[in-house]
Amino acid sequence: MKPVNVGITGAAGNIGTTLQEGLARDYSLSLYDTKEILTAPGARFIKTNLSEETTLHGLFDGLDALIHLAGNPRPDAPRKQTLQNNFLATSLVFEEARRAGIKKIVFASSNFYHENDLAQTLHNPNRGLITLDAPPSPVCLYGESKVYGENLGRHLSYTGGLKFAALRIGWTVPQDTPRPYDSPYMRAVFCSKRDLVQAFVKALEVDTDFITAFAVSNNSRAVFDLDETRKTLGFIPQDNAENYFRKD
Repeated sequence: MKPVNVGITGAAGNIGTTLQEGLARDYSLSLYDTKEILTAPGARFIKTNLSEETTLHGLFDGLDALIHLAGNPRPDAPRKQTLQNNFLATSLVFEEARRAGIKKIVFASSNFYHENDLAQTLHNPNRGLITLDAPPSPVCLYGESKVYGENLGRHLSYTGGLKFAALRIGWTVPQDTPRPYDSPYMRAVFCSKRDLVQAFVKALEVDTDFITAFAVSNNSRAVFDLDETRKTLGFIPQDNAENYFRKD
C-alpha cells in the first residue's frame, strides 16, 4: 500500500530540501529538524532534537512512513558529534518509529558504506564494480554510522514488524550539476536531484521487508553495479555525470 503521511528527519539539509520539493505533491509531509525551515506547501514542520529521547515520544504518531536523513554528514566531524547525531539519534528515531506503528523506514545510507572499496576501485577500475552484497568497508566514523543504521534496520525488519529500505546515496549537490566539484569521485557517484527523488519514491513504495539499493545516477564512470538495484527496487536512473561536461 502506498504511504500517504510521510515524515522526513533532517529536512533542512541538502537532501531534505530536494525531497521536500520532489515529494510534496504526492505525499502529506511532516518535517523535522533542529532549525526553522521554509516548508513545501501543505507540509508541517516540527522543530526537534532527535538525540534527546524525552522530545521524541509521540513525535511520529500518525505517520505511514519515515525517511531518516538526520545526522552529521561530515566524515571529519568530531567523534562526539557523530556518536550523538548519527548513532544515538538513529537508534532513538528507529525505536520511536517502531513504537508509533510506522510501516516503513527509508534510511539515508551512503556510498561511504563502501568507502575503502570505492577508493580502491577509483584507483584501479579493473577491480570491477562494487555490488550491494560486498562487505562494508568504512574508514571513518560517518561511514561506520551508516553500517550501524543498516544493521539496526535489518534487525527491526525481522523483529519489529516494519519494512526497511536503505539507500546508499552517491553525491547530490544543491546546484544539481557535478561541474563545480569535478573529480573522478564525483563523476563516479553523482546523483541528480530527479534520480534522487525517484530512488526515494521507489523505496517508499517497494513491498519488501528489507532492501538495500544504490541511489546514484547512471554514470559512465560507474563504481557501483546497479543491476540488482534496477531489478529489486525498480530504480532506473535517468542522468549521467558525463553529460554535464559535454561541449555543444
